[in-house]
Amino acid sequence: MKSINFEALFSASPNPYVLLSPSLEIMGMNEAYLQATMRKRGDLIGRNMFEAFPSDPNSDSYRQLKDSFSRVVREKVTDHLPIIEYAIPLPDGQGFEERYWSATHTPLFNEKGELISILQHTVDVTELHRLRTLAKSTIISSGPSALIETDLFRRAKAVQEVNQSLNKERQHLRELFEQAPGFIAALSGPDHVFTLANAAYRAVVGRSELIGKPVREALPEVVGQGFLDLLDGVYKSGEAFVGRSVSIHLEMKPGAEPEERFLDFIYQPIFNHDATVSGIFVQGHDVTEQKRAEIALRESEQRFKLVAESAPVMLWMGDQSGQCVYLNRMQREFWGVEEDSIQDFTWVATVHPDDLEIMVKPFAEAMEKHEPFMFEARFRRADGEYRVVQIDAQPRFGPTGEFLGMIGVNVDMTETRKVEQALRESEERFRATANSIEQMIWATRPDGFHDYYNQRWYEYTGVPDGSTNGEEWNGMFHPDDQERAWEVWRHSLETGEPYHIEYRLRHRSGQYRWVLGRAQPARDEQGRITRWYGTCTDIHELRQMQDALRASREQAVQSEEETRRLAGILSERVSELDVANEEIQRFAYIVSHDLRAPLVNVMGFTSELESAQGELERFYARVSQSHPELITPNTREVVERDLAEAIGFIRSSTVKMDKLINAILKLSREGRRVLVPEPISMRQLLQGQGRSMEHQLQERGTELVVESVPDMVSDRLAIEQVFGNLIDNAVKYLSPERRGRITIRGQETASGVRFEVEDNGRGIDPKDFERIFDLFRRSGIQDRQGEGIGLAHVRALVRRLGGTISVSSRLGEGSTFTVVLPKYISMSSEAA
Repeated sequence: MKSINFEALFSASPNPYVLLSPSLEIMGMNEAYLQATMRKRGDLIGRNMFEAFPSDPNSDSYRQLKDSFSRVVREKVTDHLPIIEYAIPLPDGQGFEERYWSATHTPLFNEKGELISILQHTVDVTELHRLRTLAKSTIISSGPSALIETDLFRRAKAVQEVNQSLNKERQHLRELFEQAPGFIAALSGPDHVFTLANAAYRAVVGRSELIGKPVREALPEVVGQGFLDLLDGVYKSGEAFVGRSVSIHLEMKPGAEPEERFLDFIYQPIFNHDATVSGIFVQGHDVTEQKRAEIALRESEQRFKLVAESAPVMLWMGDQSGQCVYLNRMQREFWGVEEDSIQDFTWVATVHPDDLEIMVKPFAEAMEKHEPFMFEARFRRADGEYRVVQIDAQPRFGPTGEFLGMIGVNVDMTETRKVEQALRESEERFRATANSIEQMIWATRPDGFHDYYNQRWYEYTGVPDGSTNGEEWNGMFHPDDQERAWEVWRHSLETGEPYHIEYRLRHRSGQYRWVLGRAQPARDEQGRITRWYGTCTDIHELRQMQDALRASREQAVQSEEETRRLAGILSERVSELDVANEEIQRFAYIVSHDLRAPLVNVMGFTSELESAQGELERFYARVSQSHPELITPNTREVVERDLAEAIGFIRSSTVKMDKLINAILKLSREGRRVLVPEPISMRQLLQGQGRSMEHQLQERGTELVVESVPDMVSDRLAIEQVFGNLIDNAVKYLSPERRGRITIRGQETASGVRFEVEDNGRGIDPKDFERIFDLFRRSGIQDRQGEGIGLAHVRALVRRLGGTISVSSRLGEGSTFTVVLPKYISMSSEAA
């Protein structure tokens, strides 16, 4: 059989044809089309249809033609335009001619079923339209014109109107389906061919080329998952199928591993007029995230319970009504509740009756508003004892945001509150003691803000309580002393040096009296000042006596009797000061003793807190890894920073306080100890101290040399403490740049014995020669342990023995401490 030449047939056809690409580019046309449009082939090939035949985009003609082409491209089906008005340009740019057309647009496909072009068959019906118009304008209402009107144009117009109405309705429905939040698809025939798939459906299956393909071809990965069997069953039985959270594995990207999704869907059969099934309507929702959230929630709760059972704190969960649904092991043991009895347990019954009112309102508000809450209340433990418990609770929600109840942590704060109470009682005892002595005592913050005065201050000055807080204290001084007092105080604040000044303070009588003001800074382990503590001592009579003595000396002591009188008064004053000194020593001993008892409790409870901190941090780490959503910012800040910082501060403060109390006790005891004279072989004593420090000397590579030293009669314990402190300081402050050498030598003098302790260490700045003997003062870089008590203690001992101590030094070369003592001490030689 001879093949047909379709190209020749296309060209020779008397009917106008034009071939367009899917983008509406003109690919070719036959002669009949050129004649009908009055154009030349070269004017049309390669041009867009609407460029070659322009029209107003807002006109009905343009929209009709555009919609028809779009329908063919989108749905890949033939579309008809029974009649359309579309003006075409006249040759040689002579304007436009009104034309009426009847057009058919047919899609053309390749072997793969892909749209490759559109064939437009166009019939010029302009003359017929004009005949109809002519028929309407003539008087004759029958005959050929009436037949034309009735038989052709009415039919064409009716068909076009129906088609336009159907197209609008179909487009409206398609837009509704396309925008529907759930996925929608329509399958046709027993092979389940896609005729519709909205955007949600295409997103679920991860592909867009579905229309015209059967399910087996469009979604091959679902063939073995039972879905085709379900579709076949619905198609054959005519009964709908409903699936809930059905698992399906889909290739979301070409070549990728199938991804599991979870779907809620319905397969609804579509019936013909004869009640036979013609297709299946698919509608549903992707519930993957909800399903995964439910699974994750179950797994999270299981992991939470595993961790919670071993947690060192009490954990619980409640439902929407506040009833407990879970208690961990520690919480069950606290209340004495068995695990299988939690649902019947009423926790409110364990609240102390006096605490019910303070917790009912915040608990109810938190449950109503689904907000966190925290409070403290007393709860009855299984043994019947009421314990102070801190409750920290957070709301918990389901996958869809529904309120499930509360989850919380209970911490037994009973021991902590006892420690706090002990500290408060200790502070009250301190205030009571401070208010019972004659000296005026005050304290400030690190910045110098005065926030405490003892009762003696207010009794002495006669001002109202709190009226001298802050910087108001300076106004109590004599106007001539205010600027100087403020400068000295500001210098101490800037340098950290002790405060020492004499000024005139306004007495309650209105008289300005001379007062000795002194203050020392308290520091933490890092050397930072935490508080300033000071005293004011009335020295008005002493100052007057000093002034009188000075005036007396200037007058060359004209009256011996007056001199003896003043000396007697001075002696009496010195005796009074000795009594006051003994009273201060007793006060220091009492204060140190009273402070030690609560301090021991604080140190013990701190150790327990440190143990609990370790357990809590390990539990916190496990919860952070397994259930991070339970960790609030406030909880994270408390566990990771505040708790460790607070316990560290308590520990360092108690250690510092313990050292200071021991030092105060030591000084107080030394001041009261009776000296016992006995013969002392100084060489044996010094060599024995060298042997006791042999390990330190070897560790530092230091040589201790004892040269010729004289023997003496003195208090052995005091002598051992004096030279022991001097040797220890020499070892402590050796220079790392050279091998250490400490030399001790001595000789007898006319008035007693003289000893020198010489080292080649760091040396001391000359401006600190006197200050290093002050209590709590140190010199140079503070990189060695110490409280600034040693040299002050040494000077106090040397003075009691009736001697003196001095120092000479050069920075970077070494220091020499010189001790001068009587060769024979007697009880009457003790210095106050």
